[in-house]
Amino acid sequence: MKQYVKRAAAVAALTLAALGTPLLASAASAEADPATELGELLTQYDTFAAEFQQYTLSQEGTREEHSTGVFALERPDRFDWHTRTPFEQRIVSDGQYIWIYDPDLEQVTRKPAGDHASSAPALVLNGNVEALKQRFDIRLIDEQADRRVYELLPLESESSFVRIRLLFNGAVLSELLLEDSLGQRTAILLDHIELDPVLDPSRFEFVPPEGVDVILDPGV
Repeated sequence: MKQYVKRAAAVAALTLAALGTPLLASAASAEADPATELGELLTQYDTFAAEFQQYTLSQEGTREEHSTGVFALERPDRFDWHTRTPFEQRIVSDGQYIWIYDPDLEQVTRKPAGDHASSAPALVLNGNVEALKQRFDIRLIDEQADRRVYELLPLESESSFVRIRLLFNGAVLSELLLEDSLGQRTAILLDHIELDPVLDPSRFEFVPPEGVDVILDPGV
């Protein structure tokens, strides 16, 4: 059954955590397996849709670059990430290829879906906790009545991300904080979340518009 969830007003939670605010799990939560709990939260739906706001964060935690848009996914490997402002871009996975369309540049890049399917954000959104467990130490670092924060720390030093934090309001993922190996932090805030919506299959199909340049990237 489709569920509709509006994100609660907890925008500052992950930002404060990123700045070093101590977050402590309760003793009861410490006895549970955080990876198992996270897997249960991330696999409670087969399709997912939401609006998003994405920010880069300064060292002081202030918001800098800001973009907004919508996205949807269908497990295991289809998604549509559509940035609307300040510059339009659409990233679509049909399961075989990733299509990156930049209307302003009149350019489309196509690359194998496997290049992105194994990235940490994709693993999180697709609920692939077994793969995450192989690459990250998963911890529950904060639990309150209606909020949980999980932290993912890489097991290998060459990981692209040095820290990922996931905020759940109720049982719904509502914020992600990504810190990469260069020190850049990105916050993604989700709103108007739909769990198990009926999605048009054509949303995950991409046909390059007539007249645009198509770049075929063979991948790694």
